[in-house]
Amino acid sequence: MKRRARGFTLLELLVAIAIFAVVGVMAYGGLNTVIKQSAIVQAQTEQLAQTQAGLRQMRSDLTFAVDRAARDALGGEVPEFAGGGLNLLTLTRLGAPNPWDAAQSQLELVRWRVHAGNLERAQFIPADGAIGNSATDPDWHIILRDVQHLNLLFFDMNNQSMADWPPINQPSAGLPKAVEVQISLKNMPPLRMTVAPVADWPPPVPTTAPPATGTVDTEVGGRAQ
Repeated sequence: MKRRARGFTLLELLVAIAIFAVVGVMAYGGLNTVIKQSAIVQAQTEQLAQTQAGLRQMRSDLTFAVDRAARDALGGEVPEFAGGGLNLLTLTRLGAPNPWDAAQSQLELVRWRVHAGNLERAQFIPADGAIGNSATDPDWHIILRDVQHLNLLFFDMNNQSMADWPPINQPSAGLPKAVEVQISLKNMPPLRMTVAPVADWPPPVPTTAPPATGTVDTEVGGRAQ
């Protein structure tokens, strides 16, 4: 006599489906949390990379600043280093980009500002005659976004800090001894870095022109013989 195969009852099927649904919801919730956390970590990593790149650019500008005033389009003098007030930072620096190895100066004029919550930078090559012309607008590039607070402190040779440079009583003070940058960005803790410009650049190597043909490069009594 054959025994009939016993199947699942309706109640057992309902219980199994309910357990499967609960496990599926829990698995989906965990996966969704992992995806959200991954997106948050990726966004924070990208913001950190952008912040590091922006601060490296500002550190480079401050490090390679030179004590050399520029000229605007009308021949007026642009201070070699000015910071604070309405203009966040203006300086002349070495290391102007020259990808085509053209015969040009290595100096460039750099300006920084905070505009609409963004930290922006503009560069002028060559340094002389690049600004002061109302027909030409600076080409501002966004370096950092969502800037909530940015403050600069300038230190003189006596290690005295001040919010503006040059000091009111020293309009020709040249470069500060160091600059402290304090910045706060959205979703990041406050950051601070201190940069000291290169104090003394090596003097240029003198070039001596070869003597003219038929002359002797000696002097007696102030006249060539």
